[in-house]
Amino acid sequence: MRTSLRRLTVGALVLLGAAGTATAQTGATKIDSLAIRKIYDEALARGQSYENLRELTGTIGGRLSGSPEAEKAVQWGKITLEKMGVDRVYLQEVMVPHWVRGAKEKATVKGNKGKGLTLNVCALGGSVGTNGKLRAQVVEVRSMQELAALPDEKVKGKFVFFNRPMNPLYVETGRAYGEAGDQRRSGAIEAAKRGAVGAWCAASPWPTTIFPTRVPWPTITR
Repeated sequence: MRTSLRRLTVGALVLLGAAGTATAQTGATKIDSLAIRKIYDEALARGQSYENLRELTGTIGGRLSGSPEAEKAVQWGKITLEKMGVDRVYLQEVMVPHWVRGAKEKATVKGNKGKGLTLNVCALGGSVGTNGKLRAQVVEVRSMQELAALPDEKVKGKFVFFNRPMNPLYVETGRAYGEAGDQRRSGAIEAAKRGAVGAWCAASPWPTTIFPTRVPWPTITR
């Protein structure tokens, strides 16, 4: 009987110890949650994030790598962090690609009857100029798989038009952008491997808005 009582006592102590540990952990978690909530409240109600973003994007503007604006942004970031009282702020030299946009891009599509349609186009950063006009037939695809399935003679010497706009039905627009991103990232590269002279892609919910792709080979007509 003593053995049974001893075991019951030890078991009760273990349970009490476990309960005490759980209570302590719950209390610590609550304290952490309150501290995190205070940080959020401070940032959302009295923070400078939106003001900093406004100054960076509105005052300094676009910041293509290697551009004067990119350098201004670096210096602005250093000064801003120093004003915040960060322990140590320093800059490190780094090599970055430098791309300069040339003359405004122009493109015209002509149908079988010779009627022309002027398109609104914009070369993405990294595109190489055409050194004049490029004229070729257009082959339309809606996916990388469609391009891969075409025989070489259907692609060689032509413009490849990736006509797959972002899905406008997604509530989360980032998902739509991501799904359409492969044609922007590598569409022209894959088309070039097949002998195409250039590539366009629809990069918005409306297929009529066409953007040349970003690749180190001719992508646009002038």
